[in-house]
Amino acid sequence: MHQSNELSRLLRSWRQRLNRDEVPGLSVRYGRRRRNGLTQEEVADLVGVSVRWYNKLETGKDEAYSDDFLDRVSRVLLLDDDERHALYVYAVHREPEPRPRPDTSSIDPYLADYVRQHEMPAYISDLAWDLRIYNNEALRQFPWMAYGLNIMLWVLTYPEARMQLIDWENAWAKPMAAQLRMAATQNKGHQRLIEVVKEIRERDEDARRIYDNDVTSYKHPDGSHRRLYLPHHHDREFEVVWLGFAPLRDPSMRFIVSVPADKQHTVMPPAA
Repeated sequence: MHQSNELSRLLRSWRQRLNRDEVPGLSVRYGRRRRNGLTQEEVADLVGVSVRWYNKLETGKDEAYSDDFLDRVSRVLLLDDDERHALYVYAVHREPEPRPRPDTSSIDPYLADYVRQHEMPAYISDLAWDLRIYNNEALRQFPWMAYGLNIMLWVLTYPEARMQLIDWENAWAKPMAAQLRMAATQNKGHQRLIEVVKEIRERDEDARRIYDNDVTSYKHPDGSHRRLYLPHHHDREFEVVWLGFAPLRDPSMRFIVSVPADKQHTVMPPAA
């Protein structure tokens, strides 16, 4: 089989096997439909490219596809490591770089066990908002965590964040950009923070505008109420409260737990 035909066959198969309910906010933007699987338009929207550009990939046309583009496709289509490897080989005729994984080496093992066993969605990030550890409940709400993405980069520049996070600019982007600005000012020599800010400003025009021009002041998310869509719940809105803690031995770490704003619930709603 010709490699372009094989790539087309694989991408169509991966796209059509997806459960639309797994993509939070998708039915709000595109409406509900009985047929499963994502359309090319929906995949392109989630990846952040034109339908024409995604169609070139799915029809097997040779182009200079970037690693960032292919990894966005890989994440949106929920590819495992073997499938991601195949995507790269057929699309750009080489193997991908190893997928980044959260670095847990700096997390105390007792604290790591506590995070993993927590009944609520929980994670720890470092000074630059790189994920260090997360539990299964957090992964269920935010599948992108498995791909080692930086939290600030995802919230501020990734299209699916704007689909999942309700009132994205005012409730999420502005306060988080304010946090990032403050951290960058307080830690001017921190190389990773410099890289994160640079990448955010280069990746997305709206994120650059908010980071450069917005005047929101915001110190931390502890106690913040925000709304979002969750996987498997169609267009139902959920309000959650973000609780923030810092280990005494390393205050630069952020231990975040998400709890339902409705006090009648003791756990986050299960997947349907």
